[in-house]
Amino acid sequence: MTGDERPPERAPEVLSAADEPAVVGEGAVVPQVDDWQRAADSGAAASTRSGTSGHAGAAGPPWVPASARIPARLREQMVEWLRAALPNEGCGVLVAERVAEDGGVPSRFVGMDNVAASPFRYLMDPMAQLELLEEVDERDEVVWGIVHSHVASPPYPSPTDIGLAAFPDAVYVLASFASEPPDLRAWTIVGGAVNEVVLERT
Repeated sequence: MTGDERPPERAPEVLSAADEPAVVGEGAVVPQVDDWQRAADSGAAASTRSGTSGHAGAAGPPWVPASARIPARLREQMVEWLRAALPNEGCGVLVAERVAEDGGVPSRFVGMDNVAASPFRYLMDPMAQLELLEEVDERDEVVWGIVHSHVASPPYPSPTDIGLAAFPDAVYVLASFASEPPDLRAWTIVGGAVNEVVLERT
């Protein structure tokens, strides 16, 4: 893609798993595919407005740490949790005392259930996510990173990932199981602008 080209404002068609929407808990229903499609479209449009290619990081969000560090033991926990979710996408949260912009390093990884039960997208269990956010707040911690896997595609944020990004201070860590060992990369997603954060080797 050259500097003059822009990605399409329409995202690729969102794929559907045969059993979607899944039903969990007390009749809770995972959003149907057309809802995910709207998120993907908004993500693709936001990337176009920000001047990025969806993963090249041309424009730059309000903050972009040049690098960040995830301790080796947490990397291993993440990969193990995400691998156990296959053939569906897995997800989780990295927690720290400070955000990456302020030099924070995650102190724990919390694996979350993907209630979408899909190889194409993820949705953290809403109740478990709420409980975790309350706990993080009570402990004076922060959400350092949002983690999820791509089963067969590269570890770049998809238009749906961009459209659903709700933590502007977080690092979005993606693991691709298209190769072995899985490829692990990190990004910031702010206002549709996607920029890579180099993960330091520990």
